[in-house]
Amino acid sequence: MKQRLLLMVLLLTLSACSTKLSYRFLDWAIGWEVEDYVTLKGSQQRALDTLINQFVQWHQTEELAHYVAQLTEIKRLIDTNTLTPALWVEQVNIAKRHWFRLFEFALPQLLPIIVSLSDAQVQQIMTTLHNDEQALIKEFAGKSPEQLQQQANDELQAQFTQWLGSLTAQQKEMIYQYNKQRLSTLDMWLEYRHEWLRQFDIALGQRADSAQLTARLTLLMTQADELKSAQHKAFVRQNSELFGALILDMHASLSAKQSKHFYRKLNNLIDDLRELNQEAKTSG
Repeated sequence: MKQRLLLMVLLLTLSACSTKLSYRFLDWAIGWEVEDYVTLKGSQQRALDTLINQFVQWHQTEELAHYVAQLTEIKRLIDTNTLTPALWVEQVNIAKRHWFRLFEFALPQLLPIIVSLSDAQVQQIMTTLHNDEQALIKEFAGKSPEQLQQQANDELQAQFTQWLGSLTAQQKEMIYQYNKQRLSTLDMWLEYRHEWLRQFDIALGQRADSAQLTARLTLLMTQADELKSAQHKAFVRQNSELFGALILDMHASLSAKQSKHFYRKLNNLIDDLRELNQEAKTSG
């Protein structure tokens, strides 16, 4: 079967904008995100602006090629009917490594900015992060398992609809069954996020010690799974494989219209990423 179905979640984890237009505003988007958490001084802002400019140039020149390669490989797996739930997990891990490279690139220039933060700025960051955490807890607090599943159904249906168009009753049932089988990790996930935040607070408190700061940030940004319990990691792995099975079932159920809709979006995404990458290489 030659129908193509790319993994929706993967597209959201590739750390790339889906169109050339939005990508050109990536530097602004990063700056706005930082402003939500901390107000920087003049010298700090100038250092951040320099980092963002260098990061965007590097990302467009080097990283977009990795995204194109991964998307192309997934297409190949689909075309040759060799994609499996286990290979889906492998693709998720590859996407995580994309993030690791972003951190490794930014860390050398990011460290002096973090070291220069005042106690008041650190407090501003942590207050915002704690508020985010409380909002997240509030979002899920008091909801029954049935309500949580319905929320998960709605969110996943929205993601599939974005890439496939209208879903059939059969496809909606597939999503329902996936969420019904999925192992609950909500409590473990919230506990993990809380521990991550606690460790981040400690890292900022030790910012005068560059070695300690580097070690803790490296753990939090590239080895954060180490903060998860063995059960949590096992559940995540099993759920990822279940999602891979869902992808295969959805792939087999695609109508010609859905396949055309998705493949057009997929081709546009790959073409945009490739063109942006080539543009940066040519101008560089």
